[in-house]
Amino acid sequence: MSIYRPEEELEQQQEADQQQQQAATTAEGISLVFPPLTHQRLENCAFSSWYPKFRSISIKSKIIPLPEEFVTYLNADGIFIPGQSGLTLALSDSEDESEDEGISDADRFKALHEATFRQRAEGGQDDSSDDEDDDESEQGEAPLPYFPGLEQEIEQTIAEFGGEVFPKLNWSSPRDASWIAATNTLKCQSVSDIFLLLKSSDFIAHDLAHAYEDCSDAVAEGAERVRERPEVVELVLRKWFDLAPSMEFRCFVRENKLVAISQRDMTYYDFLKGIQEELEDKIVDFFEDKINGQFPDSDYTFDVYITRNKDRIYLIDFNPFAQKTDSLLFDWKELLLLDLEDKEQLEHLPAMRLLESEAAGSHMQQPFAFNRYPSDVTDLSNGQTVAEFAEAFYKKVQAANSTD
Repeated sequence: MSIYRPEEELEQQQEADQQQQQAATTAEGISLVFPPLTHQRLENCAFSSWYPKFRSISIKSKIIPLPEEFVTYLNADGIFIPGQSGLTLALSDSEDESEDEGISDADRFKALHEATFRQRAEGGQDDSSDDEDDDESEQGEAPLPYFPGLEQEIEQTIAEFGGEVFPKLNWSSPRDASWIAATNTLKCQSVSDIFLLLKSSDFIAHDLAHAYEDCSDAVAEGAERVRERPEVVELVLRKWFDLAPSMEFRCFVRENKLVAISQRDMTYYDFLKGIQEELEDKIVDFFEDKINGQFPDSDYTFDVYITRNKDRIYLIDFNPFAQKTDSLLFDWKELLLLDLEDKEQLEHLPAMRLLESEAAGSHMQQPFAFNRYPSDVTDLSNGQTVAEFAEAFYKKVQAANSTD
């Protein structure tokens, strides 16, 4: 929903938002001033803004502008998957288990999920009841979403990239929703895999409704209302690689100087300590040769992946130098209070941090812990297998629909 305010109120809100974004106060009462997060700086970190320039050092990707009908589908309540020819695996009411031979738990879960939300999308009605049919006609049927052109383009891209991709939108990937995928990863092999992740992610929902809320210039120049989302929402499909989480790093840049490098995966890896200096040298060289002076902002963060044999570095993403970006093993206070005019201090930069023990890793907050399972999912699971859980969840939805 668009937000309209009187001019005076809008100016006051804009000033408050800017102060909140640019300044934070530590427990010691020290005021931390962040670089202003403007619309332009945020958009500089959007995938389609930086990928064309850095294509040669990044993972092969394709950008697909999304039709407004699909954006509406993503914003709609409920999780149901559009109908398409590829979804042919159906649930059987037969008790003959021989019919289910050869169907994996993952496929069974996927089929149960699709059938569950197809039923919900169709209103869960029984054609045998005239009264229910009348009620349904009065309320209006909820048609299954259908995007044949988009689905075809996605299928072609999946085939082009070897059958496996991982998705994201302009800024965010649905990492918080990986729990709902049968593989527990972002690896997608079909259109339905992608749609399921996108529909289940709070990160994706944020991109679609709150992308600009932290910007210091909350109302873009010439606009009449607070912007909620980019003018064009883009689906990014990236070629899937089995990346080793231990070799992913986040790099922090202030005033075009690489000041810090942090391990991204909050798990202790014993072998990293022995190659820390080598990794640091490679990242510094990569920054100086490939990135420094090429990105339009002077303050930003970027993520890299170093291959297992350490022969190549891939640029994964850019993020703003702002509170909304996870500082991982650093504290924003440390990064903001660095004196970049102090030559002696500069000689010791960048600082690279790794988890130093398993105990240190166990104290780190589990990522996306609050974005994962709805309470009813947790209550139903009780240590069951994927298939058993899916069956119980499906029956619960059927029972709920029958009482409506």
